[in-house]
Amino acid sequence: MRTPGMDAASIRFLETLRQMEVRLGRAQREVATGKRITSPSDGPDSISALLQARADHARLEQTQINLVRIKSETDGAEQALQNAVRLFDEVRTLGMSGANGIQTALTRQGIAGQVGSVLERLVALANTNVGGRFVFAGDNDTNLAFDPADLTLTPPWGTYQGAPATRQALHPTGVLFNVGISAEEIFTNPDPAKNVFAGIEALRQALLANDEDAMRSALAPLADLAAHLNSALSFYGNVQSQIGEAIDTGARLQLRLKAEISGMEDADMTASILESQQLSYQREAALRMRGSMPQRSLFDYLG
Repeated sequence: MRTPGMDAASIRFLETLRQMEVRLGRAQREVATGKRITSPSDGPDSISALLQARADHARLEQTQINLVRIKSETDGAEQALQNAVRLFDEVRTLGMSGANGIQTALTRQGIAGQVGSVLERLVALANTNVGGRFVFAGDNDTNLAFDPADLTLTPPWGTYQGAPATRQALHPTGVLFNVGISAEEIFTNPDPAKNVFAGIEALRQALLANDEDAMRSALAPLADLAAHLNSALSFYGNVQSQIGEAIDTGARLQLRLKAEISGMEDADMTASILESQQLSYQREAALRMRGSMPQRSLFDYLG
């Protein structure tokens, strides 16, 4: 729309000055923020891809946070099972010693006490807590897996108080993988060949009864029980490897996304500073030139 009383040259000058001010404002914002895009209007062709990249980066950051937390829990579970394997080896050694024919009822009672102590420690390991989570309590990880062992009870470890372990971790590529096994599956498995606590208790009772036949029967399944415990330990070792690889992959993807986001939104500071200086100079020069032009009124044309 043409302003009344303004000639075409003035209109062109004002429009050129307006465009110059827009470009100068944009260049100055880039210098001040370091960003080429600070609002959708700065890059309408790029904003959709930029927003998607930012969302992907935010999701990846949360995935990394989750993986680091799960790594801590997995490390704690793996360490607990290492101790459990070591303690179970101690039970086997005690059992073989107790089954030796030179033992007496009194010495076997003492060995039974040592086996009972190991059982109490294993129940405590089943209740391992890392960062406020009982890592072997399955999906009910705010509660103990078992009440503390009481050797006067039958069985001494009570009832499993957790839940099945269905928790999974999300790999940065979108793949889910299992991260835990419940104490019920590890220590009180319904399969007698995998029920670690029951196997230890059978040996303890045989020692207390000074029954050599019962001792030999109790010793027989211990090799399979040891293999079962080692299998659980191997599971957590594999999870540690998976989580380590997932964290490394996430870190690489984060770097890639940061570079992608930077390429879309970061300003070329050298170019922005140069453009800002040039536009400021051009604007001042245009205003000086316009101010030096002779001002003519209607009377000048009427003579």
